[in-house]
Amino acid sequence: MCGRFGASYRDLKTVWNLHGDFSFQKRYNIAPSQEVPVIIRNEGRNEAKVIKWELVPSWAADSSMGQRMIKRPI
Repeated sequence: MCGRFGASYRDLKTVWNLHGDFSFQKRYNIAPSQEVPVIIRNEGRNEAKVIKWELVPSWAADSSMGQRMIKRPI
């Protein structure tokens, strides 16, 4: 899972043909458990939505495992 990304809404709106207004602050260091924008398909249209950034494996006993699944550089 990638620990870094960055883009402006204007760029995303053009590339992904997003509908509606949506804004977010551009960040380059996204940590597990932070809220980040994602693109979803809803009723045949692409939309931006805010979700919690994490990966919780099916074998995890609880969702706190999601904060430990992104490898950090040493």
